[in-house]
Amino acid sequence: MGVRRAMDILLDAANEKNEHSKVYTDGPLIHNPQVLEYLEKRGIHVVNGQTDLSKSTVVIRAHGITPSRRNEIESMGAKVCDATCPHVMRVQSIIKKYAAQGYSTIIVGDKGHAEVIGLLGYAEGKGHVVEELEEIEQLPPMDKVCIVAQTTQDRRMFKEAIQRLKKRYSNCESFETICSSTYKRQDEVISLSRSVDAMIVVGGKGSANTTRLVKICESQGTPTFHVETDAELDINKLKEYDTIGVTAGASTPNWMIKRVVEKVHSHKVGRYGRLLFGLKGIASFFIGSCTYVGIGAASLSYASAVLLDIQPRLSFCLIAALFIFSMQVLNHFANKEAVALNEPARAKFYERKQTLFVGLGITGAVASFILGFVLSKSIFFCIFLASLFGIFYRLEIIPKSLSRIIRYRSLEQIPGSKEIFYSIAWAVSTALIPFLGAEKNFIPSLVIAIAFPFSLAFIRAAVLDIRDIQGDRILGKETIPIAIGKERTKTILFIVTASIAVLLFLSPLLGWTTPVGYYLLPCVAYAGGYQYLFQKRIVSEGLLLETIADFNFIFAGIMAFVWKSSHF
Repeated sequence: MGVRRAMDILLDAANEKNEHSKVYTDGPLIHNPQVLEYLEKRGIHVVNGQTDLSKSTVVIRAHGITPSRRNEIESMGAKVCDATCPHVMRVQSIIKKYAAQGYSTIIVGDKGHAEVIGLLGYAEGKGHVVEELEEIEQLPPMDKVCIVAQTTQDRRMFKEAIQRLKKRYSNCESFETICSSTYKRQDEVISLSRSVDAMIVVGGKGSANTTRLVKICESQGTPTFHVETDAELDINKLKEYDTIGVTAGASTPNWMIKRVVEKVHSHKVGRYGRLLFGLKGIASFFIGSCTYVGIGAASLSYASAVLLDIQPRLSFCLIAALFIFSMQVLNHFANKEAVALNEPARAKFYERKQTLFVGLGITGAVASFILGFVLSKSIFFCIFLASLFGIFYRLEIIPKSLSRIIRYRSLEQIPGSKEIFYSIAWAVSTALIPFLGAEKNFIPSLVIAIAFPFSLAFIRAAVLDIRDIQGDRILGKETIPIAIGKERTKTILFIVTASIAVLLFLSPLLGWTTPVGYYLLPCVAYAGGYQYLFQKRIVSEGLLLETIADFNFIFAGIMAFVWKSSHF
């Protein structure tokens, strides 16, 4: 929690445009070299002895700092942004309170660790650090003692330290200062390591939290492998173990954990596991190749045609499928870094098949142009303009010299533009093209037909962006969840879901559409259902969540077909 909160505060500071535009962290924000590389690319650096901090923002990391260090940073003309973990702040306040009453402070923790150094700064020169239990006997005589722990300390060791210290010092005040999520994780790791043949701990080699998990696993007699990335994982060393457990330090990003788990899964499967893994591989290819979402676009085009009360045509469905397929495939290559962070398995898949998928993406786009030209000029120009718009979406149109006046140099940089333009692309390809092909002039039905695919696509995009918020923030993306927060995004999703449900219910009554609107209401309920499953963390994994979300497009086509079959 502390590291994630610190990361959010840092990225918020980096996004602010004011006189303190340079952003630094006082020490590495996170013990993960890969994440630090991404922060460096965004112009966020670590303070060193030669750094000029005037007119800059310095973010205090989750470990906290000493009061004297804070004063030093402020005296250099920097704006201080405090991202100290609330749990660490509590320990600081305990030490400060008891130091003022003449107590000496004993901190059970790692000597030289940034958090411990920061805590010692509140002890008014009467602080001592105990790293090993044997060191307790070497402590000097003290009248009054305040005992605290580093927030990521081993709980069992801390309890033993308290018992020994109370035997030695009669006047002791001890406080449980280990973060609750830390000791819960430690308990879970102990339980897991006892039930498996080997453990893998994912996290930075410089992370005290991660290295402590390694020691806990080893203390259970379980062979343990500490890796920072999946590249460090030696599969040959794992062959002799049947069951492997994977855990990670609190500061380890989700994508790092996913990559390790996927690598272990791909090599360590049994007889039935191979069958399941093979089936999952087929499903992953079907979904990852965007074939699945292409079928969804064709189905949604069929539903939109029925909603418009026109005869669905295979050509309309093909254009939608080809256009959405090519858009999705080419977007994966345009957003390589985001895909690598949020969907590591898919990133590797596209990396291996790069030539094939670039070719397929371009072929799909060209095929949709040709098919549109054959049908009518209006459809061709509609597809052409939509594709042109997609190309210009990422181009920096505004000159760099005007960046101080106009903040956003490209459409991509406008907060929320990703979800809006993604949904417009779906609405144009699945609803506007059938409307233009039929040359129908009943505008109310077009409004409903466009609103329906737009809403389903918007809900899908926003839910997946909530899932990917961690990686997107690090890369500087401006999605709706990042711009306004998760909770407000969920409120917008509720409003969109409710609005399209009302429109579909009222449109047949008002004579705007055929009664097929009633048959499409279950699709809205389905969208609300997977939002609920995602928010409750029942469904949160990339492949499963995307499979469920994209099925709604196919579901719309099925419901429209059922209605049409029963009325003709």
